[in-house]
Amino acid sequence: MMGTIWINAGLGLLAFVITLATALSSNVLLVALERAGVAFIVFFLAAFPIRWVFAIVAKTQASASSSANAGEPGPEASVAPSLTGREDGPSEEDEGTFAPLQFSRVEKVHPAEDPTTVAEVVRRLTDE
Repeated sequence: MMGTIWINAGLGLLAFVITLATALSSNVLLVALERAGVAFIVFFLAAFPIRWVFAIVAKTQASASSSANAGEPGPEASVAPSLTGREDGPSEEDEGTFAPLQFSRVEKVHPAEDPTTVAEVVRRLTDE
């Protein structure tokens, strides 16, 4: 959830003050305090689901914006070119020509995730 318990307390305190100010104009002090206390409790407890909904909305907006920016270089991309001694990046001499990125090492696939191994396991299971 977003925020802390102080957000709930602040919302409850705001409801308490507004309710007390409006109830004092037409009620006795004890009744006004009772109604303001009830307003504090109601708004304090109502802030929990409100914060929960805001957290869900913020999370979905963040994931939507991150998926929209997937094609754009992130902060990691700005760090990588500044490293010296890298052979897979373009050199300073051929800035005007296009050269595809070449990886110096090959990624290894775990045997359990290898497509040929998975296909063999599925074939064995379907034959039995």
